[in-house]
Amino acid sequence: MEDQRPAAADKKRKTPWPLILFSVLGVYAVLVALLNSDKVEVDFVFFSAEIRLLILILLCLVVGFGAGWVFEKMRARRKRGT
Repeated sequence: MEDQRPAAADKKRKTPWPLILFSVLGVYAVLVALLNSDKVEVDFVFFSAEIRLLILILLCLVVGFGAGWVFEKMRARRKRGT
């Protein structure tokens, strides 16, 4: 006869690592937002503006991701010979 009891490993609760990771990242994001809420003056090429530091950080991230995406597409197109 087969043993119908669940294995010992099944009795243990699994640690919800994704939930813990996203919680820590969420707390970190809130802290970054709160600590970088000061206004700073930014000199662009043709004008200057006073914006929050967090907005400037996010703008730099978006520009960086966009540039990386465009350069990757250009590299892939060059590899294909199109």
